[in-house]
Amino acid sequence: MMSRVLTQVWLLALLCSTAASYTSEEAVALVGAQHWWESGWYSDTGLETHYDGFFCLCQCASSDEGIFCRGGGVHPDLSPVASFLGSFSQEGRNGDWSGTLVAFNTTTPFTDTFRFYKPGGPSNYTGARASEGSRSFVWRGYMSGVQCEHRAACRGFCGKQPSLPKAAVSFKDWDKICNQSAARVNVQDKSQDSSSIHV
Repeated sequence: MMSRVLTQVWLLALLCSTAASYTSEEAVALVGAQHWWESGWYSDTGLETHYDGFFCLCQCASSDEGIFCRGGGVHPDLSPVASFLGSFSQEGRNGDWSGTLVAFNTTTPFTDTFRFYKPGGPSNYTGARASEGSRSFVWRGYMSGVQCEHRAACRGFCGKQPSLPKAAVSFKDWDKICNQSAARVNVQDKSQDSSSIHV
């Protein structure tokens, strides 16, 4: 009897924890540019180590079930890796986040899975593609977290995305906030420089 009651309590707690609604603030935190580094084993070329690029989440929107995003990856020369659709949610007892991205607009579609502590923070990910007739691979990497210093790498890619869905936040809005922050820092730096001049 006691074990049945405990099972019911556990199931109720599980249902309550998974029924939480996601906020627009969490969606806003995911939008932006990140720098990634990864290593991977490719069926045609073997092991490749510590190469990098930029991860661009261009549009995100919250829902009761998770946060959904559209974006993509670019190489250091800003050529596209792929476009992405993604879903992110808070999982587990520790409140950690996870996400899944599927790649499209590429000759080698793949899936990435993510783990991170907070939206927009640093993350680890694993990607894979299994193909019978062409290139297969698996990789593991990490991302810097959303940082204004990388925004120039994603402007072109995000500028080509389709119109923004209802209630979604955009890279363009995030970029404006970064520019305003940079302008405030420049003004503060100039005022500190002028106050340090002694006559």
